[in-house]
Amino acid sequence: MRLERGQIWRCINQACGAEIQVIERSGLAGSSNPRCTCGSIMKMPYAKPQLRRFEAGEEVKRLLQQLSVVLR
Repeated sequence: MRLERGQIWRCINQACGAEIQVIERSGLAGSSNPRCTCGSIMKMPYAKPQLRRFEAGEEVKRLLQQLSVVLR
């Protein structure tokens, strides 16, 4: 998993409770989450998805026009 600037990672071990904030992007890409100093896996806190209201406007018309050009 690539570490991106601003991410917050928390240790899943409740007895530890360590938390880190990434201050610089990692150049390495791994397939697993980082590990805490206690040895437990760290995870990013859950962020509930937020719905936003769809409003048809000029941007939608522009995107539809671009789509019609691509599909031709």
